[in-house]
Amino acid sequence: MRPVRVLSTALGLALAALAGPAEALEPRFDHRDTHGVFAEMLAAYATVARSGEPSVSAWRPALRAGWGFDLTGDGDELLVAAAAALRWPDDGDGMDVLFAADARYRGYFGTEELKTFFDVGVWVPVHERLAIGPLIGVGLQWDFGRGGGLYAATSLATAFGEARIASLQISAGAQLRFDLP
Repeated sequence: MRPVRVLSTALGLALAALAGPAEALEPRFDHRDTHGVFAEMLAAYATVARSGEPSVSAWRPALRAGWGFDLTGDGDELLVAAAAALRWPDDGDGMDVLFAADARYRGYFGTEELKTFFDVGVWVPVHERLAIGPLIGVGLQWDFGRGGGLYAATSLATAFGEARIASLQISAGAQLRFDLP
């Protein structure tokens, strides 16, 4: 009887050593304790009104890039970015938002691969005239792993200052994330 018990104990220890470390019950696709770069293409329709002049509206394609990081450890992010128009305006086409900066809080709903989010923040168009105002948005994100994902979003921003500007933005982008040390 004794050799059988020794053999079964040795076999159990060998199998436990081969199993390796335990993993989570399901993969995590949240953004907890991560930071990283993102880039997106956007199409924005902006209306600019200046005192004493007629308002003008125009579509502008733009590239937006920035950095995002989890401030609180719950997976939501603070995103800081800058956007630049991909074409220079023709005379009189009204495109006055050539450069812009923004800071937004992005809250996610869910920890699965496919999740929705909302944005709330501050938008600052900075070409020729300075203005500042609120930004709100919603979107859908698909994470292929904890290291990154793809997303699509739409947002509405307004700004007030040397001009009054309203902008509707539609975007698609990618995000790469790294674990915080």
